[in-house]
Amino acid sequence: MFDLRWSWLCVPFLACTAALAVVGVVAGLVRGDRVMRLGVIGAATAALPWAICSALSVCTNDAAVAVRLLRLGVGPVSLIGPNLLLVLLGISGQLERHRWAVWLSGGTGVALLGLCWGTGWTVSGVHRLTSGVFYFTGGPLTDIHIAQLAVWIAVGLIIARRSMMSGERRAMLRVLIAASVLAAIGGTDVLLAHGVIGVFPIAWLPATIACAIALHLELRTDLLRPRGFDGGALLELVGFLAAAALIGALAYALHGAAVVAVTAIASAAWMVVTAVVWWLGRRRPPRRVLGERALERFIAGLTDIDDDRRVGDRLAALWRDVAIAVHGLWRAEDAGLVDVASGASYELDRDVAAWLIRHAAPLAAADLATMRLGPIRPRVEAWVAARGATLFVPLVDRGTLVGLVEAEHVAALREAERGLVAQSARAAARALTYVNLARAAAREGATAREVEVAEAMRRQASARHDDELGPWLVAAEYRSAPRTTGAAWSANLAGDARLAILVTEGQAHGVPAALATAALTGAFAAATTASTGAGGIDELIAALRASAQDVLRGGEPIAAFLAVLDADARTVAWGCAGHPGALLVTPGAELAPIALGGKGARLGEARGEIERGAAPLAPDQLLVVASSGVYGGAPAWRGVLREPVAPGARFAARIVDAAAAGGQPGEDLLAVVVRQRGDRRSARLSDQGEP
Repeated sequence: MFDLRWSWLCVPFLACTAALAVVGVVAGLVRGDRVMRLGVIGAATAALPWAICSALSVCTNDAAVAVRLLRLGVGPVSLIGPNLLLVLLGISGQLERHRWAVWLSGGTGVALLGLCWGTGWTVSGVHRLTSGVFYFTGGPLTDIHIAQLAVWIAVGLIIARRSMMSGERRAMLRVLIAASVLAAIGGTDVLLAHGVIGVFPIAWLPATIACAIALHLELRTDLLRPRGFDGGALLELVGFLAAAALIGALAYALHGAAVVAVTAIASAAWMVVTAVVWWLGRRRPPRRVLGERALERFIAGLTDIDDDRRVGDRLAALWRDVAIAVHGLWRAEDAGLVDVASGASYELDRDVAAWLIRHAAPLAAADLATMRLGPIRPRVEAWVAARGATLFVPLVDRGTLVGLVEAEHVAALREAERGLVAQSARAAARALTYVNLARAAAREGATAREVEVAEAMRRQASARHDDELGPWLVAAEYRSAPRTTGAAWSANLAGDARLAILVTEGQAHGVPAALATAALTGAFAAATTASTGAGGIDELIAALRASAQDVLRGGEPIAAFLAVLDADARTVAWGCAGHPGALLVTPGAELAPIALGGKGARLGEARGEIERGAAPLAPDQLLVVASSGVYGGAPAWRGVLREPVAPGARFAARIVDAAAAGGQPGEDLLAVVVRQRGDRRSARLSDQGEP
């Protein structure tokens, strides 16, 4: 019907057709980046009609047939440039920023395709070359139509080269030179269209060379970000070829039948083949995950892990089998990400974290080039560039980012490898969640114990004391700070007329301070139950230091003031261990208070001596022991000591009230006042003959 005859001159175009078909089929059968696959398949598909129609035009002697064939084949040539532009922008990561260029090139190509097929402005006719074959005669749009190939390649190379690093620019420059040379060789066929020269078309040669380069890039490089073989695409391709062969056989068998009948039968055959292909596709077994047994052992081994560092070690060991080198495992906390190994931290942008939760899949740095990120692209790219890793795996559990793995894996993950990484990441995320919950529970339990002990200490210390211990009256007033520093006191009779008193200040908080204070108080009570003898204060100090060394290993030392008051001997022996000390006050007198202590090494310190001393104690004198919070409070409390009125039961309370007049105290306020009973003082004065 078309008066076709065999000619050896069509062989170059048939070879080019086969090369283009191989490039398109390989891109379709490789499971990889969708954008890159689409661009390569589109470029090969757009060039394929030109190669086929050029081969057929060589085999005809009918000028009208040649015009129709060449017009049909030249039309899609305007779409080759836009598809190659898509590939170049995908490689450089500029696709999302320059989508306008892709839309513009595609719209221009489609418009020129329609004009070529519908008018004679591109292919106005044909003429014979000296080789005897027909070639199309150019129209007013021919140069613009053919120039689309070179123009959009140049635009893509300029945009891509501007955004790449120096090493990538050198490689891209070599591609630019090769593309320019091939375009220059293929562009000589425009001279044939305008009748300048007239031997034989040469465009098949650069097209075949370009196909060889493209096939090398598909099979030997990471151009398509390959993940493995796409069995579904192969099944669909086989179904397409089978349907085409069946329809061809039916058309030959039904030669001469009505067109409507042939069309109906062919449509039914196509539907049957398509249904069989879909049914076979559904029956295909699911893709197996690489290293299923290793993955099962990994998941089973996470059940008894209570340390997130062990989770990272197991994950690194598992991924080492698929050539993934783990740089670090980061735990998500309120303040940002914390390295589970070193404790280093950095703050992750909240929008980037939200995007990672939505993405919830391994992220290769090279995949960013063709991913549709939207307005967050600059932040994600800046974060990836700052971290320096090539693979990021977010650990997401129940819609929450619990961790992040940074690793090195330059090549694209194959489908089986991607499944291994994804499933192990989900298991690791659950393990991290369990570890974090266990850590939070332990922290809450420790906090609850500290609060309970601190509350018990506060209640015990805040109760106002006005105790009578033999000839002594002891009054105390305590007021806790928002975060208590553990000020405490204890008093005990050491004989008929002796009173031992201990006042402590913990430098730590919570349970450690409570345990240390309780240990010192217990040692003090044990040491004062027996008669102290002549060396009473030294024995007490030795007992307290021994107890402190047993309890305060690695903890904060305790400040303490210790005194033994003897009513018969009228003396007070004291020891000061880093405490502000005490004051001997004579009520109603103009005498200044006498300071006792104020220095010395604290209990629990390895070096330094505890300050010791002794002083006379008159029957009407008071021993006032105040905490650091009182000394650092409002100075009005010292005026209370000089008041001419006789001290009463609320003397200690008045000291604390005056010290707290400046506002909320930063440290615990404690005042302990020791005085002799009034009847005891009167009896002693009568024995001395005083009125």
